[in-house]
Amino acid sequence: MDEQRHALRGRLLVATPPLVDPNFDRAVVLMLEHGEDGSLGIILNRPSEIALEDVLPEWRAFAASPSVVFTGGPVSPDAVIALGRAGSEEIEGWVPLIDDLGTVDLGRDPLDLGVPLEELRVFVGYAGWAPEQLEGELRANA
Repeated sequence: MDEQRHALRGRLLVATPPLVDPNFDRAVVLMLEHGEDGSLGIILNRPSEIALEDVLPEWRAFAASPSVVFTGGPVSPDAVIALGRAGSEEIEGWVPLIDDLGTVDLGRDPLDLGVPLEELRVFVGYAGWAPEQLEGELRANA
């Protein structure tokens, strides 16, 4: 089971009809963490109507198109997670996930990040699962 837990980090999950939760209808989720304490991911395909420059103007120059805030999931709508493309080595403010794709600390000055950041996407909220909950959904092919 530990291999499966590690193998899900950085993977994409696609919701299928057995999953009846409307929060995940046709959702594509990027798994950020998966372990004994539960799982965390972000829904990639839910753009909002909120322009990134209206809420984080200092990050606008790094944004991927469309330059809007995305809805990352129903859990903690105040939480903000940012993904971008930069180097593959971890430094303060940048944690690689898959090759040059990783998470960005939006609390930092974007010009002081220390890596050449591109293709930024900002997500509010996330998808979360209690321990073993995701495994149950996977067994049900949801």
